[in-house]
Amino acid sequence: MCDSAVVTAQDTLIVSDSSMKNIITYSADERIYNDVAKKQVHLFGNAKVQMEGLEITAGYILLDLEANEIWAQYRYDKDSLKVEYPVFTDGGETVTCHRLKFNTKTKKGFLEELSIKQDEFYFHMETAKRQTNEEIHLLKGRLTTCDLEEPHYHFQLSKAVIVPNKRIVSGPMNLWVKGIPTPLGLPFSYIPNQEKKTSGLLFPEFVPMSNYGFGVQNLGYFIPINDRFQTAVYANLYSRGSWGLRNDLDYSKRYGFSGKLSIGFQQFNVGFPTNDKKNKLSIQWSHRKAAKSNPYWNFSSNVNFVSDNTAKNNLDPINPDYFKNSFNSDINLNRSFPGKPFNMGMKISMRQNAQAKNIALMSPIMTANLTRIFPFKNTFKTSDKNWKKTIERIGLTYNFEGQNRSNFSDALLAKGDMYGISQQFMNGISQSMTIQTTTGLFGNAIKINPTINYGNKINFQQIEKSYNSATNSTKVDTLQQVGMSHEMNVNVNLTTVVYSYYQFVGKNKPKLRHLITPSVGFRYVPKLNQLIQANAGANQTSITYSPFERSIYTVSNTSQAALLNFGINNTMELKVKSEKDTVTGYRKIRLIDQLSLNGNYDFMKDSMRLSNLGLNLRISPADWINFVSGATFSPYAWNTTTGKTVKEYAFNSQQGIGRFLSTNLTTTVTIAPKKSREKVANSTVQSNEQNWNADFNYYALHPERAIYFDIPWKMNLSHVYAINTNQAITSTNAAKHLFTQTLVVSGDLSLTKRWNISGNLNFNVQDLRLTNAYFSLNRNLHCWALSFYYVPVGGNKSFLFSIRNTSSIFKDAKIEIRKPPSFL
Repeated sequence: MCDSAVVTAQDTLIVSDSSMKNIITYSADERIYNDVAKKQVHLFGNAKVQMEGLEITAGYILLDLEANEIWAQYRYDKDSLKVEYPVFTDGGETVTCHRLKFNTKTKKGFLEELSIKQDEFYFHMETAKRQTNEEIHLLKGRLTTCDLEEPHYHFQLSKAVIVPNKRIVSGPMNLWVKGIPTPLGLPFSYIPNQEKKTSGLLFPEFVPMSNYGFGVQNLGYFIPINDRFQTAVYANLYSRGSWGLRNDLDYSKRYGFSGKLSIGFQQFNVGFPTNDKKNKLSIQWSHRKAAKSNPYWNFSSNVNFVSDNTAKNNLDPINPDYFKNSFNSDINLNRSFPGKPFNMGMKISMRQNAQAKNIALMSPIMTANLTRIFPFKNTFKTSDKNWKKTIERIGLTYNFEGQNRSNFSDALLAKGDMYGISQQFMNGISQSMTIQTTTGLFGNAIKINPTINYGNKINFQQIEKSYNSATNSTKVDTLQQVGMSHEMNVNVNLTTVVYSYYQFVGKNKPKLRHLITPSVGFRYVPKLNQLIQANAGANQTSITYSPFERSIYTVSNTSQAALLNFGINNTMELKVKSEKDTVTGYRKIRLIDQLSLNGNYDFMKDSMRLSNLGLNLRISPADWINFVSGATFSPYAWNTTTGKTVKEYAFNSQQGIGRFLSTNLTTTVTIAPKKSREKVANSTVQSNEQNWNADFNYYALHPERAIYFDIPWKMNLSHVYAINTNQAITSTNAAKHLFTQTLVVSGDLSLTKRWNISGNLNFNVQDLRLTNAYFSLNRNLHCWALSFYYVPVGGNKSFLFSIRNTSSIFKDAKIEIRKPPSFL
């Protein structure tokens, strides 16, 4: 018998007994006591025992080598608090309890006041027994997804069996909330391991009132097909006869691809007295290739198709896509060639517009692209180094596109008139080539970029206009006739950067840096395509038209142009001495982010050669406020009666130097504590490191609109003020200027650490009218979430009251009360 008081001790004990041939390694921080007579070892303080993949840690451990048993329990600290609870680790499974007894021969164990975590479940058991086959049998305990010592809710269990990595089976269970039993419960439960999914029923949402009566929304059944495919079937049923079905198929292959296909059908029953029925088919398909798969082929899809070309018809009373007017679908196949500046692609696209009630189908679009190559690199020889660099920098690009497109009314699709749709198809080929180089003057102080662009377009359909004597109007005929057109322009652009510094007198010695970027360019466009003149107008007046006006590729170069483009951009920055900056010793203050002016002069025009001038200004005086302004200035005179612009310059008509045709100012203000603004700004970086869904992608782009419970409050104000000159004054529209003024106010307030209220208001200041608004009240219940969403104004008036579990396992355990727009 020996007594050791070493602070950290470790030893290896090899026992020759045939019943215990394992090598046991043990250690303790405070004391190790070996009782040789009883063949026992006592470990005190952060004790640890390891053997055959097993590990036990506790405040106190007893090794009984005679009985082949290990006893472990917690210990008390100096404040008489229980610490260092026994932790039993077997492979990847970890169990925490108050007391533990384990037999090293039979591999059975007995545990008291057990705590175990599997997937998102937390088990708290009074007693448990570990069997030889590693199953754990439990008696009298709690099951919850809340990680608190005293959970907000739990299911009281009489008994249960845990089969590691497979399933959890329990007897009768009763729901308790905040320690209070409820009448809710189940006679038994079977919970499969999340890694191995099984078929099961998906709990629906109940809609008490809607345009279609009482309804059950998203009653579903989940079917895991295999490791790559899983599907779910959903049904929507309403008391007035409307119904819908939807099938969602998720698929993925590791390092290969992933995607989701959703096909839905809805039938709307209008009811008495007509009992009309309307059908709707919707298809959504997204497919992405993994980055580590074949690097030379890429296939992707993003399909969003609705057969009735509108989002307003939907059995979902909330209908988040209510205001959506366009639906885009794309399927892409691309091929690149290793080591070669060449790639090819094929694309099928559909563009649906609910407002215009038309559909554009492009099937297919073939593309071939030659990325920029330098044909004269390392081949041109001359003694002039600058001239040699200019020639070697000549780059060539080439693009090819062949397209088959049909623009048709959505009524043809509703009728299923495929022949009518096929008759609307047009075909064409477009080719373009660009030659560009870069050079400089005065040691590259002035950069020169000459460019030559050439294009060739082949259309397989043209139009012909003639006079219709019956209606005294122009008749347009589409001809199946091939036509070719050419496009070309030559550009030379010069740009430079001018730096100027202004030193001010003062304590901090402020210095103003003014950055000026002027640019001048010349663009020549020759006339390569002729227009057709015909006496086809009303009363056989002469009209001029292009035969390719309605072709798949319209043409330019129908008139000669020689443009002198000019522009100037300014930025201003103030540098002030600052002791807080230990690197440069200066603090930068941005005064003007952008102040620019641009326009052009066309030498080939017979009048109005000088274009309107565009002005832009952007100022961010602080990180919480931003100003953006734009204006269009016309140097020409105008008719004081109608407001229409005329050909003469304004100063020739005694109207000054001109007038502003449009002016706008957008002011954005984010009001929040400084630390809160920093958190909002940092959230964009953090969100990009996670695999978020579409909702969180939106908040990644607009972090100021996300809800943060740890931010006390924040408010965003966006004010848009625009003035447009009325150039068509009439008796019914006599105002000389048209004003537009809108105000958007959004924000949220954390009333407590758990309560948060947020809202958004769109206000038309000009008409003193609230155009749209929504409010939400959110309560963070730790393992539950409560939310109330209310839209009082607009075409989608509604509210949603929801209580849901935050665990992914119980994501369908929720209560939702909805109210559709018509009942508000």
